[in-house]
Amino acid sequence: MEKMIEKTKEDSMDKNEVLQSQENKTQNVMQEIKEEYTKTTGFLEENTNQQLNIAKEMKDEMKNKDFDTNIEELKALKDEITGLKAEIKRLNEMENIGLSSLIVRDIKAVGNTLVHLQEKAVGSIKHLYDNMKHQLSYNLTKAQEKFVQIKIGIVKGLVNSMQDFIREQQKKLDSCLEKLDNLSKEIQKDEEKLIQDGQNHEDNTRKEDISIKHNEDKQQEEKETTPTENEEKKEISSKEILKAEMADKGIVKKEEKEKPKERPAEKKPSVLKKLKENQQKIKKEEKARDVKVPKKDKGMEL
Repeated sequence: MEKMIEKTKEDSMDKNEVLQSQENKTQNVMQEIKEEYTKTTGFLEENTNQQLNIAKEMKDEMKNKDFDTNIEELKALKDEITGLKAEIKRLNEMENIGLSSLIVRDIKAVGNTLVHLQEKAVGSIKHLYDNMKHQLSYNLTKAQEKFVQIKIGIVKGLVNSMQDFIREQQKKLDSCLEKLDNLSKEIQKDEEKLIQDGQNHEDNTRKEDISIKHNEDKQQEEKETTPTENEEKKEISSKEILKAEMADKGIVKKEEKEKPKERPAEKKPSVLKKLKENQQKIKKEEKARDVKVPKKDKGMEL
């Protein structure tokens, strides 16, 4: 029983160690992912704001509605980025995050949304750049043409920075998601092992319980058998006492009366005893010869 308790404690400690290791790895991966998500959304938000400002400035300078589409597109993108930031903030505020199916789904959903918003940001900046080049086909003043050229240069800088950032950031995000997938698989294997170990422990416990029950039944059976044997001994003892009392009173059972008496076995005379008897006989004969016969008195004969 003590071994079983010690085994249970060891299994519990092993399980706790596995769970603690899982929790530590999960926290580290989650923290890394959340940091990269926060950094990416921050960059996209800043880049989108710069595009939006350029589109508004171009509208004011060109005095046309060509950039209204760009402005609407960038405003919608900015709203999506703001919503994603709120979702990432919610994940950051969560404590003791585990790799439950819900959390993994949320993390991957945020990652997919980030990729989608990056694609939208690339698309919006391309649309803005194309529209700005199109302005050069108009009859512009030298000031307007110079203004457009300056803004195009700024947009080119945004494209280059976005290209470098997304390329580098995408590697980090892919690495984080890969770590997340590997960790999820590792945890699944650990859980399967814990379940199997638990099943084995239950089987061993069941076998020990059966063995203990068998021993208890055997002990109970012995306890129930012992009084019967004692009663039989008491019954035999009582019969012997009754028989002795009847013998004292001269009462003999019919079976004992009809039982033929056995002749006592003849004892063979001892050699030593026989020798002593012969010696005594010889001594008596010798004494008899030594005794003289008394003479009769003549006077008495007359």
